[in-house]
Amino acid sequence: MLGLWLPLISEISTSDTSYSVETLQFSFVYALLSLSLLLIIGIIFDKVGLKLGIPGSIFLFFSGLFFHNVTGFNLETFPLEEIHVVSVTILLFFSGLAFSKSLLKRSKILISSLLLAVFGTLFSMIIGLILLRLGFGFLQVYFNLLPNVEPQKLWLIATAIVFSLAVQDWNSFTFVSNKIADFREVISDIFKIETSVSAAISLIFAELLVLAWMHIYANDSILIQESIFISIIKGVLIGILSGFILGYLLMFVIRNIVTSRPQLVLIAISFSFIGYVVSFYLAGSGGYLSALVMGIFTSISYRSSASSEEVEFLTEELESLNIASEAILFFAIGLGMEATSFFHHLPIAILVWLGVILVRPASVFMFFRGDSIEPEEFKILSSWSPKGAISMALIVTAPALLEETFGLEGVELIQKSSVIFMVDIVCGVVIFSMIIKSLIIPMIHDKLIISSKSLS
Repeated sequence: MLGLWLPLISEISTSDTSYSVETLQFSFVYALLSLSLLLIIGIIFDKVGLKLGIPGSIFLFFSGLFFHNVTGFNLETFPLEEIHVVSVTILLFFSGLAFSKSLLKRSKILISSLLLAVFGTLFSMIIGLILLRLGFGFLQVYFNLLPNVEPQKLWLIATAIVFSLAVQDWNSFTFVSNKIADFREVISDIFKIETSVSAAISLIFAELLVLAWMHIYANDSILIQESIFISIIKGVLIGILSGFILGYLLMFVIRNIVTSRPQLVLIAISFSFIGYVVSFYLAGSGGYLSALVMGIFTSISYRSSASSEEVEFLTEELESLNIASEAILFFAIGLGMEATSFFHHLPIAILVWLGVILVRPASVFMFFRGDSIEPEEFKILSSWSPKGAISMALIVTAPALLEETFGLEGVELIQKSSVIFMVDIVCGVVIFSMIIKSLIIPMIHDKLIISSKSLS
């Protein structure tokens, strides 16, 4: 969790400074005031971002980044772990809620989209893992990147980065698509499925990759590895099952108990939190998967029985919470990083981003060929892989995942400098991607649509 690793990151970032770091002790009143100011500032930045054409959450990230590094405050007592769980749960539930039943009527698009979401995610992770491992190995040998890190541990570092970046982010997609008039509905449908599925696929595959790494390099017995494998499967099954069951109960409550539209939002968020708690209590994992599955189930069931106004109301109100959660995550993650290290690793992050962009067209080409989509839609889909707050949150929790799921001590297994490196790379990829895509995709869309109209 973020609360577990923020002190670690802060300790590293201030180890070479000449001043001693003060600890800002937060009472409930100060914590409440801080969150309130953060939400207000987030709204202001969102307004500024709309005028500049880039997401306002980027300004929040840099605000957190520079606040810690300029003031020297170490916010160890701030309840960041709890805020992180709440924020990511809402983000994933909302990603699932974006799934529309109307997609089921598009047989060709649905099948191709599901294949892209599942196997395209796996393909991009495998290619990305190989490229990053080779690239980090080259940089380590010739440029002394990550000194004193054993070559086999570079696989773990690459796995954590690839796992985080494999997730497509609906918020990042929505911001850009809202800037485009008459944005193609087919592309939105495809991304709805990708954002709903990619998080679950990347998590499951990453856990299996770590288990394979343990089998090759760790000294644990076969019985321990089998126990971990069973635990992973248990977490996945409980996460999916609890998501379906609680999604069904949520729909029952909405149809039979809820008496006003505002209650829809409260009951939906409450059930998503219950799903996280139930999965975590029963399996120690699967909480985020439960929230995601519940969002998908709720979307399919609710859209078939509710009026369009009710669906629009629930979506809009949850989007407000979704935006607030994203704002908190961007600021909190930036708060736990060190500015000098982030900008030092930014060139490597840009290279990693280029790798993501190069792999994307191959993934799309495998599942969208022929007459399934128009040529201009194929080009836009091939050039866009939206990344956002979920990727940043996942990389911050990656060391905790190693410790909680596999019993591996993150600090001992991966050096402190490696943890910083992973966070810097993923955050750099996300920030750079959000800025570039917010400016470039609308231009590409307009150019392709104008060209298609001229040809017709």
